[in-house]
Parts: sequence; structure tokens; C-alpha cells
Amino acid sequence: MNAAPSRQSPLIDTDWWSVMTVTVGITVFAIAQGLTYPLISLLLAERGASETIVGLNAAAFMAGIATSVLVIPSLTQHLRAGQVIVAGLAGAAIILIGFAVSESLAAWFLLRFALGFCVNAIYVFGEAWLNAASADRVRGRVAGIYSAGMTLGFVIGPLAIPLFGTDDGLAFAACAVLISLAAFGLAVMSRRARIEPDKLALSDLPRFLRAGPLLVLLVIVFGFVDATVLSLAPLHMTSGGASAAAAATFIAVMHIGMIVTQPLLGVMLDRMDRWRVASACLAATGCIFGALIFLPVTGMLIWPLGALGGAAFIGIYTSALAILGQEYRGAMLVAGASAFSMAYGAGGMFGPALTGLLVDSFPGSTFALIASLSAGSALLLVWRR
Repeated sequence: MNAAPSRQSPLIDTDWWSVMTVTVGITVFAIAQGLTYPLISLLLAERGASETIVGLNAAAFMAGIATSVLVIPSLTQHLRAGQVIVAGLAGAAIILIGFAVSESLAAWFLLRFALGFCVNAIYVFGEAWLNAASADRVRGRVAGIYSAGMTLGFVIGPLAIPLFGTDDGLAFAACAVLISLAAFGLAVMSRRARIEPDKLALSDLPRFLRAGPLLVLLVIVFGFVDATVLSLAPLHMTSGGASAAAAATFIAVMHIGMIVTQPLLGVMLDRMDRWRVASACLAATGCIFGALIFLPVTGMLIWPLGALGGAAFIGIYTSALAILGQEYRGAMLVAGASAFSMAYGAGGMFGPALTGLLVDSFPGSTFALIASLSAGSALLLVWRR
């Protein structure tokens, strides 16, 4: 780190109501994101959009995430964390209805931007709240529970595509109903929580960016990989000869690998050096996605490697979340969560856009940038730490 982190406060007892509220909120949000990424990509491709347009549409979601960071400090002054999370879910439900009733490409870009803007509240407030509520001795396991819930949502989302189909906007509408029900439930659950994250000033954000550049790098890489895989891996599958159902199932298998491994990763983060775990996850991501470049999408090896690749790249984020809570407290913890959302948005904007351009010129190269960025970041982390 380039600057000393804030002094740690004494250990607290974990507020499990806060952990449950945040985990349920992020799980439901992940259902929406897991549904919209592959479904929107497939629908745009069916309408004749190029992979560049598909990538730019995914980047609009990330632009919404990055833009909303400017509003977060004001929200922390006036609302409780639970209230902001519920509002973000309600906004996401309304936006999904918009996807269901509109076929305009311009409208879909605006809706994608608005969806990113709304759900960022869940990221920032949820992750700051989660770390504030967690005792350090179990922080890795709490981060693992959170990440497992998030990835469970990413599994359910893509599986809704073959269940509801891609016609008539039914999948979007069903997801909107689910999110609305979850928002009501969370409004009740959040009242039982006894810990709140600190207030945030806009000046705290640049302070954190100077203090924790390597943490920010971890989340940039995760956002790059996550957005690229969710938006363009389905097209990589279908262009190689796989069906749309197989493409959606591949995304689900990748996230099943994440769910299964998160409890184990959480234990590792509580018993090992967390920076070393992060480096290992980066290196594994680079190796696995490098191998996927050369495998036929209709072969058997793509399934276990997909599961392992998902486990590796979600581990980057789980590690970053645990390290954030380990090294920062108070307003800097909330600033770190805001920086994470900005970093995720930046990585997610560039990932699909650059990869879409690359694939238009070199078909089959969907995972090339993921592999090179992850491997290079692993080397940088080992060198700097």
C-alpha cells in the first residue's frame, strides 16, 4: 500500500441481521444482472447487432455504476443503508419492466445505464455495511457467504432464459416481480440490523484511491472479467456452434463453480495471507481463460474449466472485499466500497467494449484480454507486495 491505512477498531461481534440483509439484497440483484447480461446480448444478436454494439451496451451498465458514485456521498447523509438498498432494488424492478415493453435500441442503452445507476447503491452500501458488521476473525468467511449469495443469483438469472424463453419480455417481467418481493422483505429485515456504516464525504474517495491502488486494481480486473464473460461468453459459445440454451447453461455452470468454492475460499482468507490468496486467484484466472481460448465450445473440457474459471475470478473480488475490511475502518471503509464500485464500473466498461472490438477483428479471441490482464496483474501484485 502507498499510505498507511486507518487504525483498526477492536473486534466486534458480527451483526448477522446486517449480513443477512446485505447478502439477500445482493443475491436478488445478481439474479437481475445474471439474467440481463446474457439475455440482452442474445436478443441484440438476434436483431443483427454486431459484437461491438453488444459490448457497448454492456458498457452502458458500467457507466451507470461509475456515474452513481458521485451521488453516493449525498445519500449517506440522508438515508440508512437498508433504505438505499431497498430503493435500488425497486428502481431495478421498474427498469426491467422497461426492457420487457420496449424494443428500441436507444431505449435499451438508457435502461442499461439506469440499471447500473440503481444497483450501484446495493454494491456501495451493502459492502460497507457488510464489513462494518463483521468481526475480523470471521471476515473472510462472511465475504465468502456474500460472494456465494451473489453467485447463486448469477446462476438463477441465466437459467431463467431457457425457462421463460427470449420472446415477449416474460423473463424480464418475472425478474421484476421477484425483485419487488425481495425489496419488501428487505425493508422489514433491515429494521432488525443494529450496525450502520459511517457517513461518507466526497473527499474521502480520492484519499482511498491514493491509499489503496492495489485493491482498486483487483476490482478493476474483476469488473473487466465479470462483464466480459457475462456479456460476450454466450456469443462466443453460439458463434462456435453451441445452442443458445447451451450458452446460457455455460454461464450457469461457471457460477456454480463460484458457489461451491466460496466457503472454502473464505476459510483460506481467514487462515492465510489475504494478498497471497488474491494473487493466486489472479494467476488461476489468467491460466484458465488462456486455455479456454483454444478449446472447442462443443467439447467436454469447456465445462469443468468454465466452473474453475468462475471460481478463480470471483475469488479476486472476495479477496479484495476481505482485505478492505481488514485494513480500513470508518469513513475510509465506505470510501473503499465506493472506489470498488467505480473500479468495477471502469473495468466493466472497458472489458466488453475492447473485447467486442477484438473479436470483430479476430473471431474466437473472446478470452484473450481476460487471460493477459489477469496474468499480468498477478505478476504486478507479487512484485509490489
